[in-house]
Amino acid sequence: MTKGAYSRKRIEDVLTKAKLPPSSRIIPHRYLETPLGVAPGDSRFCSKADGFTVLYASPEFATAFIETIVRDRFTRRDQREVLLKEVTGRGWALITTKPRAKLALLDLRKDGCVRLGAPTDTVNARNHAAGRALGRAIYSDHKDVDGLLFSSRLTGEDIYAVFDRGIAKLNAAETGILPEHPELTDVLSNYSIKLITT
Repeated sequence: MTKGAYSRKRIEDVLTKAKLPPSSRIIPHRYLETPLGVAPGDSRFCSKADGFTVLYASPEFATAFIETIVRDRFTRRDQREVLLKEVTGRGWALITTKPRAKLALLDLRKDGCVRLGAPTDTVNARNHAAGRALGRAIYSDHKDVDGLLFSSRLTGEDIYAVFDRGIAKLNAAETGILPEHPELTDVLSNYSIKLITT
């Protein structure tokens, strides 16, 4: 996508101002002291080379777990196993917006991509090329946009993707180690996931 690929009219059509509902983020255990920290990395809406970062969080803990740890590993497999160290090595944070703060988000749920004029691969494809192209275009051309709201292709639930410039509006309300999260046992049971040591 070229610079200016998304006109302001298209942006306004899907732009919403909203508070982030209490949302879960799963991070390496060693980063629990800085639960809002982000570092360059490859994800749906940015790559290491893009010069900006994105924080992802979901109001549904199960979606945060599936998106971060499980991904597509169970495709065409009867055994649903996750290494125990993938859980014990991680922590969780409950993210909210600060009082009186709202995020300016592009809502890409349902027909959002069609209304914006973005390829549906932006949010639905395993390959992240379309999403990264959108992220770059929005970040560089529409500096008032704090991030994106989209549906997980894995669970169908909401995910908030907040650009680094919007993180100042967020607050980490609670943190903990992942093995002690109160919903973990139910998620493992609901998805028939077995934790193994080797």
